[in-house]
Amino acid sequence: MNRHGNWQLTKRCWGALLLCALLPAAQARDWTLRVDGAGPLKVGMRFDTVNKILGEHLERVPAWQRTVPSCFQVTPAEQEGIVLMFVKDVLKRVDVTQPGIESERGIALDDPEGKVGRHYGEAVRTVAHPRRPDGHYLTVRAGEGQYAIRFETEQGRVAAMYAGALAEVLQEDGCR
Repeated sequence: MNRHGNWQLTKRCWGALLLCALLPAAQARDWTLRVDGAGPLKVGMRFDTVNKILGEHLERVPAWQRTVPSCFQVTPAEQEGIVLMFVKDVLKRVDVTQPGIESERGIALDDPEGKVGRHYGEAVRTVAHPRRPDGHYLTVRAGEGQYAIRFETEQGRVAAMYAGALAEVLQEDGCR
């Protein structure tokens, strides 16, 4: 092989190494919480489709372990701050349980309640939390009323966020 051939081989090797180094970053997902899902997931997807998209082996919670027979929740291994709620094997709601994930308008856990109002405006409906005297539910309906995003607050700060199908978002305790 001549010098030109060696140079081409070296360039290809470095290119392959660079591609391998960048691949994990390219595969990283944006897990922004939207009214209709989060990251690559959309409310209405079937359980098996979610599994394929995530490239995981999520397992359904056995029916005998469920409080509500048609409902279960799972956490993807690659995204610990997300909990997925399935009703009759269909994705209905996405919960954010850990800091580091924001809503589509930049709200995150521990943000002040007022920030939700500033970012979502008149669409926010606020009601008192039934079990926390210092808490509220700040809910924004979207689409044609079929979706919502809810911010649960405690002591004036966002303590939980969830989004998806309106009926499931309005459930206070997920599948319970």
